[in-house]
Amino acid sequence: MTLRTPLGIGLALDVVAEFFKRVVAEDSEALSELLTRDALAIHTGSGGHGQPPNAGLWWEQRFRRLEYEKLAGEPIYRESDLQIFRADDVLASPQHPAIQPDTLDDQDVVIRVPIVTARVATDRLLGDEIVVWLRRDGPRFKIYRLLEDFQIQ
Repeated sequence: MTLRTPLGIGLALDVVAEFFKRVVAEDSEALSELLTRDALAIHTGSGGHGQPPNAGLWWEQRFRRLEYEKLAGEPIYRESDLQIFRADDVLASPQHPAIQPDTLDDQDVVIRVPIVTARVATDRLLGDEIVVWLRRDGPRFKIYRLLEDFQIQ
């Protein structure tokens, strides 16, 4: 058994920043590089039934229907508003029923991202918050789950 040094929170924050950068660019291919193979997009609002969609396919569908380039130059979130949790923290204060403490790896990081600019004009592009569940993948983090109260109209 080999022990690995935990990855720093800075690496997790970098993934979150890069995620939003790629969303604004509507770059599905680059976005998929940030996702684990089994990454899911979980709808957190009422009425979310069935198996959650693959996160990459979910964002491709959103890019086809909505114009995320409109967010260019807009503040999407403030880093000072982020709430960061590791496995032990989540045990003390669960963020969402979809994040079960027994499913968290010791090195997982969960980041609650309150969204500052969820809409541009009348177009709603993001939920009020996105919870990003990051899982270690070698020397970096990748997005394992995205939890958001958002439906494509």
